[in-house]
Parts: sequence; structure tokens; C-alpha cells
Amino acid sequence: MIKKVLIFISLCVYSFGYFPSYALEDNLASNTFDTTEITISQNKETENLTRQDFFEYIAQSFDKNILPSYKYIKLHFLDVKENSSLYDTLQKLVYLDIIPNKEGKIYADKNISAYSFYEYAKKIFHINISNFEEDTTNDLKKRYANKIDLEKLQEIIDNKIKKEETFGDLDTNTKEKEIFLDVYNTLKENHFDKETLDEKEMIYQAIEGLTKGTGDKFTNFFPPMENQSFQDSLSGKYQGIGAYVDMESPGILKIISPIPGSPAEKAGLKGGDIIAKVGEKEVTEKNSLYEVISWIKGPAGTKVMLGVKREEQEIFNVEVERSEIIIKEVEAKKYNDTTYYIQIKQFGDNVFEEFKMILNEIKEDKKITKIIFDLRNNPGGYLDEVNDMLSLFIQKGDAVSVVKYTTLSLMNKSKGYEEGLDLSKYKIIILQNSGTASASEIMVGTLKDYFENISIIGETSYGKGSVQTIKAYSDGSSLKFTVAKWFTGRTQIGIDGVGIKPDIELKLDEEKYKKGIDNQLEKALEIK
Repeated sequence: MIKKVLIFISLCVYSFGYFPSYALEDNLASNTFDTTEITISQNKETENLTRQDFFEYIAQSFDKNILPSYKYIKLHFLDVKENSSLYDTLQKLVYLDIIPNKEGKIYADKNISAYSFYEYAKKIFHINISNFEEDTTNDLKKRYANKIDLEKLQEIIDNKIKKEETFGDLDTNTKEKEIFLDVYNTLKENHFDKETLDEKEMIYQAIEGLTKGTGDKFTNFFPPMENQSFQDSLSGKYQGIGAYVDMESPGILKIISPIPGSPAEKAGLKGGDIIAKVGEKEVTEKNSLYEVISWIKGPAGTKVMLGVKREEQEIFNVEVERSEIIIKEVEAKKYNDTTYYIQIKQFGDNVFEEFKMILNEIKEDKKITKIIFDLRNNPGGYLDEVNDMLSLFIQKGDAVSVVKYTTLSLMNKSKGYEEGLDLSKYKIIILQNSGTASASEIMVGTLKDYFENISIIGETSYGKGSVQTIKAYSDGSSLKFTVAKWFTGRTQIGIDGVGIKPDIELKLDEEKYKKGIDNQLEKALEIK
């Protein structure tokens, strides 16, 4: 069965783009696009293509995939007039994640070289057009693309569509699959140690290899025992040090964020730290994520020594006493007569109900004028919970998040719950840091979309803009895989690999924090 959609970084950290992020992005949105000097004379009878021609052609090709909400996107290009046809076209391309929405010039009237035209077309339309390139690569770099090139491109696209309608999706990897099965059978039947081979372990390792082959660090297979650890992290109760970690590359175990109030946080561990050693065991490329996690976890009251590498420093030791980790997802308190503080630790199954009760307390207290939302070290959670929480603030029918799958875009609209709160009547402060990730970034970004009275304090957030789901199997194993990419509700800003920048950048003073002084929270309390 397929479980709830997850946008979460847990003890195992789980990008996909509606259209992939190409290396061409920077070139499409800057004056470095087509820097090749065209020195040969052009055929005056053939009309050359400009960037705008190319942009419009792409936008028209994918028009059916674009929801009306693309018009909410505010462009940052310096040489494009708002309300122009070019502005509309570029809004669509930003919506499709084909070009980045960043400050710079487009130079729409500039011509595009034939070489760039064909290279970009291959990547954007996922087609092979080598048969239509009659010129050599060098020749293509020496001339501009023209209307004939555009006709050739349309022809190959039409042929591709016709072929797919006739033959469907042909499996081009049959040979490789046969080899895969033959290797398994050969080892099982002919290996010298065939009597002692663990066939189940061979299969699990092979499946893990398939997930690694995707090149997506958020796609993972969990054998039964590892899956139990994964589910424990979602349930919010286990024994260990209390930190969200990820193995971004073989042998590199990185702390995403310590759980607030956990032994890991109390010991001074922070997001970005690399765990190089656990006790006497070194973390190497041969160790899996969950193997290292099993070293770190242990009964409450026992201690574990971690070898930690932080930025450019030498490896240093940190001793952490394990405890039972129970994640209370929402905590709130009234700081003074006018200020209410709400800390959201992750978006688990029941966070919406807890959050709603807190908002009712705020509504009843007429003296409250400021609300502080603390999303520091919040790794994310369930998309449904975030959408419901945003529905407490945003008008019914307005977009709270947009999820782009391979074949469609899904706009999640506010349910406009009556129990909600009008945030425009309050001063809103959001605290975030590098451990603010995924679902928590949706909340920050979408609230910022709709409310001008919001100030963000802290550090740039993690920048995880992909969505995962979990498929469970009868043997207790599970597959977590990326299915989509998310964007903020109104402006549809994507943060994958970028994060959300704070309005007031302020790092946590670790020395003060160890003494019980939170300089980021103090700054939030100061703001009127």
C-alpha cells in the first residue's frame, strides 16, 4: 500500500523536478547564453530565431501542463516589462522550472546559435534529434538557429508522439534485466560458498543498489529491521541521541538538525556536523546509513562517543548520553502580556489538532498582538498536516501549496477552517535555521506569500523541495521514493537546493545558548 505523502527529513533522510534542473538554466536567464561569436554571414531569406521566439515555442508546447496560478509568479528579470507577452511567457517557463527566476537580464531580442538551439531542445523535450543535425557541431556553432530548424524540431516531436501512440513505451532495458537475473541465478547456483549465501540479503542489497542508481539521495529502500527504525522516527518515540541525519554520499554521515531539547542538542551538536566515528568504529564508504544509525542508537542512560568534524576544524570528540526520545510536536507558551510563542518540532500525524487548540487560546486572549512561530530544526513531515494548518490562516479556495508530479500539477487549496486565525491582525515572527526543512519550508514560504506583516529571523533554511511517498511490503520492508516537487502556494516559489533567506540574518550564539540564552528568540521578542 502507498502511505501518506511525506516531505520530511528523518533519522533517515528521504530532487525531482517537473522538468529537470538543467545546466542550461543559468545560460537561459543571463547574457552568457550564446556567447559564441557568429562570424559567418546569414542567409537573408531565412529568418533567424531570437530568444523570445524560442521561449514562446517552449511555453506553447507545454501549455496544457500549466495551471492559471502561474500568473502569481513575480519575475525578477531586469529587462522585461510587466504585463507584456514576454513577461507572460517567462512566468510559464519559471512555473515549469525550465528557467530560474533570478535577478538578471534576458536579452530577449538576441539571436540563439543553432548549436544551443539543438542542445537545449534535446534536454527540454527529451528527444534525440541527431538525425536532423545535418551540420557538424562546429558548423552549428557558427550560425544562428532559424525557422527551418524550428520546423525540423517540430517534425521530430510529431514523429515521437506518433511512435508512442503506435508502439507505446518500449522496454529498452530488457537485455540489462536479463543480465541482472542471470547474475543472481549464477551466484546462487555456482558460487563457491553457495551453501552459505544469504539469498534474502543478496536481494535486499540489490534493491538498495537500484535506489542508489536513481542518483536521488531521498529515494531509499529499507529492509525490515531498518524500516522499523524509520517508522520509529516517524512515530516520534525511540531511544538514542535525538538527531536527524543523512548520508549524502558514501561514508559521509551528516547531522541535518538535532531535535530541540534532545541529548544531541544539549551536547552541542548542530546541523552540518559530520559524524566521522562512533565509539571505536570509523564511518567509511562501506557502511550504510542505517548501520551507522544502529551504532549510535542504544538504551537510555548509556553513553556514546562521537567523532565530529565541523566545517574546517579537526575531528573532535563529543560524548552524548542516550535517552528516550519523545517528540512533542507542538509546544507553546505566553512570553509576556502581548506575545505568544509556538514551537513546531515536526509535522506528524496529530500536529494539526494540537496546533488548532493553541490558536483557540490565542483568539480568546485579546491582549496578544504578536505571535512567534519557531520552526528551527523542524525537518518536515506530512504534507496533509501542513496544508490543514495553513488552511487555518489562508482564505478558502486559495492555494496553500503546489505539488508538481511527472504528468500533472496538483494545487492544494485552503479549506478555510472556521477555527482559524486572522494573522493580519498580529505581528508575526518566524524563527528558522539550516535545519528548517521541507514541510516547514512550505509553511514559511506560503505564509510569507500571503502576509506582509511577517518577519523571518535566523539563517537560510535547508532547501528541500521534493516530495516522497512510502510503499510498504509484506515482509516488513518499505520503499521511500521521490514522486514530485513542491512550490509555495501563491507565488509558486521553488526552494530545492536554495532554501528561504531570512529577513534578519542572525546566527545562534552557541555559547550563550548553552547558558540558557537564545539570542534569536530574544531578537524576536524585541521586535514591536
